[in-house]
Amino acid sequence: MNETGSTPAGENESHPAEASAAEHFSFHGNGAEYFRIWIVNLFLSILTLGIYSAWAKVRTKRYFYGNTELAGDRFEYLASPIAILKGRLIGVALLVIYTVAGTFSTLLSAVAGGVLALLLPLIFIQAFRFNARNSAWRGIRFGFDGGVWPAYQAYLLWPLFGVLTLGVGLPYALYRINQYQIDNHRFGESLASSSATGGGFYRIALISVGIFILMFVMVAVTAAVSFDAWFPAEILAESVTIDPENPDAPVEVDPAVMAPFLLLGLLGYFAILLTVFISGFAWEAMRFKMVFNRIALAENRVRNRISAPRYFWILISNMLLITVTLGMFTPWARVRRSRYLLPAMWLETSDLDHFVAAEADRTSAQGDEIGEAFDLGIGI
Repeated sequence: MNETGSTPAGENESHPAEASAAEHFSFHGNGAEYFRIWIVNLFLSILTLGIYSAWAKVRTKRYFYGNTELAGDRFEYLASPIAILKGRLIGVALLVIYTVAGTFSTLLSAVAGGVLALLLPLIFIQAFRFNARNSAWRGIRFGFDGGVWPAYQAYLLWPLFGVLTLGVGLPYALYRINQYQIDNHRFGESLASSSATGGGFYRIALISVGIFILMFVMVAVTAAVSFDAWFPAEILAESVTIDPENPDAPVEVDPAVMAPFLLLGLLGYFAILLTVFISGFAWEAMRFKMVFNRIALAENRVRNRISAPRYFWILISNMLLITVTLGMFTPWARVRRSRYLLPAMWLETSDLDHFVAAEADRTSAQGDEIGEAFDLGIGI
């Protein structure tokens, strides 16, 4: 896809001919600037035993929203920290109830866990509504209109179907979750829609699983060869001492052999963990590119020229840098991700100004029927 917003071959039939203009997103934040916000947020959240985390979330979102620009205007985050704090207190209360239940009996713990699972779709709805309603561009708020029964289908029934089919149905469950999330979001009064397909989710799932299997086999073969090279059978036999007169006595192993054996086991563990992360990041890179190339809002289309391999490299290198810096690279990692993704995305539109003006009129006519008094910023 080129910079002018022209569409790839084979997709023209699904796009209106008049959608020829491309309004690009941009991101103006930088790592050093955000680090100052992040470190203060971290310090005050620790100092207040997590209470300040609600204000930290608002500061962070306002920074990223305020540095994200589309067609000359920046986004706004309008949430109140108090609303987020109330939501988090409810979340903590639910967790405490579950923990306390577990101290009495396994059955009570299972019942409490089941109740929490049944509450999850409601929590998702509240979180989406809160976040959308408190996000705005050009003075027009976003919204989320997802229903309760569709939420239970998306977040409980379809994942259960994926588990019962031994994972075969999980890509389809993720497809249904994606459709629920996107198709129920709106800008002003215009609903968004996604043209992503279940087949697309299966394709990227197969690629991700293939990457995992390939890397797992490589790790297993490397571990087997290394073990055979480091610990030949004769050395293992000489390093193990068994008392023939007392078969029940503990087996003694030469510490000189045990130390490298444990080291090899630890390296194998981290190699498997890295394999999981790599396949997971591959999934996320391909999913993001696919999903954010198939979103429509009235006559407008979200498009991107994101390279899945490059985005994958950003994700995996960010994780490694965060690990080696003991978390201190986190602000730069978040900014680095935004600085790549947002400039690679644009809105394909015929007349954005006319669309926004129409939405402003419609929103004004509908009024703001939802009071902020009952907003709860329950995080997900």
